[in-house]
Amino acid sequence: MNCKKIFITTALISLMSFLPGVSFSDPVQDSSTNGNFYISGKYMPSASHFGVFSAKEEKNPTVALYGLKQNWEGVRASAHNDNDFNNKGYSFKYENNPFLGFAGAIGYSMGGPRVEFEVSYETFDVKNQGNNYKNDAHKYCALGQQDNSGKAKANTYVLLKSEGLLDISFMLNACYDIITDGIPFSPYICAGIGTDLVSMFETTNPKISYQGKLGLSYSISPEASVFVGGHFHKVIGSEFKDIPTLKAFASSTATPDMAIVTLSVCHFGIELGGRFSF
Repeated sequence: MNCKKIFITTALISLMSFLPGVSFSDPVQDSSTNGNFYISGKYMPSASHFGVFSAKEEKNPTVALYGLKQNWEGVRASAHNDNDFNNKGYSFKYENNPFLGFAGAIGYSMGGPRVEFEVSYETFDVKNQGNNYKNDAHKYCALGQQDNSGKAKANTYVLLKSEGLLDISFMLNACYDIITDGIPFSPYICAGIGTDLVSMFETTNPKISYQGKLGLSYSISPEASVFVGGHFHKVIGSEFKDIPTLKAFASSTATPDMAIVTLSVCHFGIELGGRFSF
């Protein structure tokens, strides 16, 4: 994806530009090379860069997805009509995450190289596209087995309701701090691989993932520092199985079962945090 290429290119250019200033003098005489442990915490506002959402029933053919009409009266309305699902080709989209992105890590630093185990938490709400949908209509879609002139056909569809996407990741990162003599600022670069627990539609799927980080840290004291940087995170594999479907609002003979959702999950953004050595 474009965001991945941009991030990697920026990381390599930054690394090459800082290398000439790195001091390699007297490495053997520096007793700090024994290393030390550290803990860190950070705030991570992120932008979603997800692919196109699609879904299908596991046991029945799905010809199309249908969204609700924008002026839907809501779940508690006195009557529901199959014609409410008149938005053929509807697809869930997801908001950016400006507030609910956090991570913590414990690691071991050896003066320049360091390794860390990081746990992060990111949540992305379903987007009300154009803010045109009423009564949470944007959170529902119908998986139709047959089409009825651009609408979901009665007795041949089940529902999905999206409350958003939660991504909890467990990453092992390899990092390098580019330390220069007499300068409190230290550029850093990291690459990591791990496992994500991606939760949506009340189901959690484990996925392999990878990430990259690039930033600048500032030493406040020998034990403490603050940092600011950018991150890129990508989940490997876009298919999520065993997603439970719901019965249609209107009277229906279609039986809810399991569905398969396809969605490429990728997000990137900035990170602001602190690190404490002990």
